[in-house]
Amino acid sequence: MEIDIRAYYNPLTPSLHTGLTEDHPTLTTYFEGEIIGTKHTFQTKHESWGATEKTDMQHWARFPAWRPLAKQAKKADFNYKNFAQRENIFMRWKEYFLVPDHRVRTISGASFEGFYYICFNQVAGTVSGIYFHAKSEK
Repeated sequence: MEIDIRAYYNPLTPSLHTGLTEDHPTLTTYFEGEIIGTKHTFQTKHESWGATEKTDMQHWARFPAWRPLAKQAKKADFNYKNFAQRENIFMRWKEYFLVPDHRVRTISGASFEGFYYICFNQVAGTVSGIYFHAKSEK
């Protein structure tokens, strides 16, 4: 599967173009993002997203750039200062609905229930993401 992520208007509201289903070879969806820094920690605070501290740490640990931060990041009060000046910016992206029809909330073969753990390397200009959905975890 090929995924093309493009940011429109605001870099924290990217859209995702995928070929997840046969009925919808191209989907464009609306996201909202959280940058890990002074406002958001590495621990997901949205209970409805289904992530626990354990799943957060397991998913962040899959990013090599996160591993040096692991011990500090496990602390609930950890404040990732000066994040914009660092090589890697960590984020969570939550998908909400289809664009342009925001009324569509379900699509056969696709889901808006999960979210992405994101690592943006500012030097290389690369974005890596790991999808999490509580019902799809083993």
